[in-house]
Amino acid sequence: MPSSTTIYAEAKTGVFWDVEDCPILNGLDPASISQNIKSALANQGYRGEIEIKAYKEKKTIRNDFQLAGINLIIAGDRHGRFKAMFEQMRFWMIENRASNVLIISRDKTDHTPYLQNWTARNYNILFAEPENPPEKCCNCRAPLDKDKPLEPIIGSAECESKCGTEPNIENEDWVWTSLAMGGGPLTKTKK
Repeated sequence: MPSSTTIYAEAKTGVFWDVEDCPILNGLDPASISQNIKSALANQGYRGEIEIKAYKEKKTIRNDFQLAGINLIIAGDRHGRFKAMFEQMRFWMIENRASNVLIISRDKTDHTPYLQNWTARNYNILFAEPENPPEKCCNCRAPLDKDKPLEPIIGSAECESKCGTEPNIENEDWVWTSLAMGGGPLTKTKK
């Protein structure tokens, strides 16, 4: 939890949410999830402006995301969503120095190799993922759940970590169901 004296307490927070990987829970809608995310962040001391972008495979019939103030991006399959999320996240971070970034996705290890350098540039990286994210092969990082692994993004740093280690990003981690309901993070960890 950031203290009120940290630069992150009042900083803007960009939320990048893969709706296919972390779907809307039964009984909730985009508006209630948006409010719950904002409440969860406020309860952890993040009081700055919050902007939410959601990534889906196909367009929805109703306009619930827009009505909730969420920018909905239709980006196709998992690879398309990852690429769109990463590119927009990078542009958002350039425009919003010393800010918080909350990534809601199926597996944070998809993102950590690309974000490790951003933490050194005064960005606070937060994650939310499903309770049971897919296991990864320790040699090639391919998901063991039979999904095709994500390909590296051109122009981003490759992960130099070896089997059994992950890039060093200090962050707060949420389980998606807890965050969607406005709950707190698991613990503050150093990975």
